[in-house]
Amino acid sequence: MSPPSLAMRAERWMALRAHRRLLPLVGHTGIVSFSFDDAPQSACQTGAAVLEKHHCHGTWYVAGALTDKMDLGHMSHSVRDICNLRDSGHQIGCHTYSHTPCAGMSLIQLNAEFQRNDEFLEQCGVTDRPLHFSFPLGAFDLRSKLHAGRRFASCRITGGGIQTGYADLNALKTERLYDSVMSAATLQSLVCTNAEKKGWLIFYSHDVEREPSKWGCTPHLLESAVQMSLAAGCKVLPIDQAIDYWRSV
Repeated sequence: MSPPSLAMRAERWMALRAHRRLLPLVGHTGIVSFSFDDAPQSACQTGAAVLEKHHCHGTWYVAGALTDKMDLGHMSHSVRDICNLRDSGHQIGCHTYSHTPCAGMSLIQLNAEFQRNDEFLEQCGVTDRPLHFSFPLGAFDLRSKLHAGRRFASCRITGGGIQTGYADLNALKTERLYDSVMSAATLQSLVCTNAEKKGWLIFYSHDVEREPSKWGCTPHLLESAVQMSLAAGCKVLPIDQAIDYWRSV
């Protein structure tokens, strides 16, 4: 994907500051959430096993068109993978149907993407509504942020760091949990800072393999992040339960 143009960056800057749906983050402890975009098979199986080992759950953002296909050199999820995640108590969210960046889409195109993926997830037994959403490739603009924010319980972007004070439910910030960029020292610093500030730290990754892509992580890195979060006194919750926590306090 080519770098965004100056005009695209300007619209992204405006979109981050408009159409906000603010959630106060005033709690007794920090929250850490683990999310996986595209739901590669390794994330559905190995990633879920790592979280479950520590009695934790995560959020998988699924694009139905990737089902049973190779994507970026790695096998994507199957319908059975999605059903197993659902049955194990994990959260399933929307990532559009065709994994197409939302920036620049018309309302008709956005609705078609959302509706088709909604129907696919219903066939997988995912019946909770409204769904939570992640913008493919983190690409959004004023129109797509407003429209997605009206349809979904939350919308997640890429980048932005730890959320403190409040979170914009129409543009939840994240940190990359990629072996290609995340050092042990950086991971420790993020988790400890989140615990100290009682904030909300959302990690996102893709595949979870011993030799991950540059957009993925090893099982060791994922487990280290979970262990550090729990040891720091943070709660590890999927996106929906994290929102429920902040609203309850």
